[in-house]
Amino acid sequence: MDPIEERIRKLLAEIREQVGYGRAEPLEKGFSDARKFVLYQEDTPVYLLRIHEGSTYARQRMEFELLRKHEANQVRCSKPLVAGLAGHLDLCYLLLSYIPGVSGDEVLPGLAPEAQLQQGAAAGRELRKIHQVTPEVPINWAARCAEKYRQKREKVREMDLRFHRQNELESYIDDHLELLEKSPVTFQHDDFHPSNLIFQHGCLAGVIDFGRFDWGDPWEEFFKLPKYTCQVSPYFAKGQVHGYFQDGIPDNFWPKYNLFVALNQHATLIGGIQHDRVQETLEKIERTINTHDFQNGGPPAWYRLQ
Repeated sequence: MDPIEERIRKLLAEIREQVGYGRAEPLEKGFSDARKFVLYQEDTPVYLLRIHEGSTYARQRMEFELLRKHEANQVRCSKPLVAGLAGHLDLCYLLLSYIPGVSGDEVLPGLAPEAQLQQGAAAGRELRKIHQVTPEVPINWAARCAEKYRQKREKVREMDLRFHRQNELESYIDDHLELLEKSPVTFQHDDFHPSNLIFQHGCLAGVIDFGRFDWGDPWEEFFKLPKYTCQVSPYFAKGQVHGYFQDGIPDNFWPKYNLFVALNQHATLIGGIQHDRVQETLEKIERTINTHDFQNGGPPAWYRLQ
């Protein structure tokens, strides 16, 4: 088999014959195992091409079919055009329509707080539509989630590391895990934050990067707010909650939100260790815990922001 660069070059040539693009520019931004290219016709970006190892074709095909469902539900996402397998090159690919614009992490800091709040509400409405898709086969998600947490907790114990108020956090988890037993299971974007939201003229234009999709409780997506979104705009984060729950925030949302934030801290520490950022990660965990109400299960500090 040819080296990866040669295989990609051959695949790009084959796709040029199919869609007639003029040039392909690598897209380096973001964290992904895929090789991404923006395909131009004349000087206009028209397609986004994601190239993966051929062994992942089943997953890429599933994402393609799910994007079709999101499109039918009027989610502002890329239009799925082709899910292809180039077996002779041991590669597969997704060809999507390109959404022009600028990512939210670049746009939001330049907007007024009220505009950030409004765009967060727009994002929340999109997320609600994303969660309309449900799995075709039942998933025992609560048991899977609880087991995943126990494994992470044991791994942290084996590493002989502790984080801020760990006992309190673990007690909150133990006392509230039962909340997961009645969880609905829906499609999860699993990477929904400003870097994966495209803006045009200061307004939300599209949601991108569905490649990490999963299935689970739809509210689990909200633990990404303190992890990523609030660093860009706490106003946007607050707006996202309001836009998602247009008829009012349910009474059980904040206790469950706090549970999902708590469940993520052991995994965050393990990730910090793997990337040799232990002290930085411990400080981040401390900030997260200190701004959340694990005693009463109420809203966090970023939401109470006026």
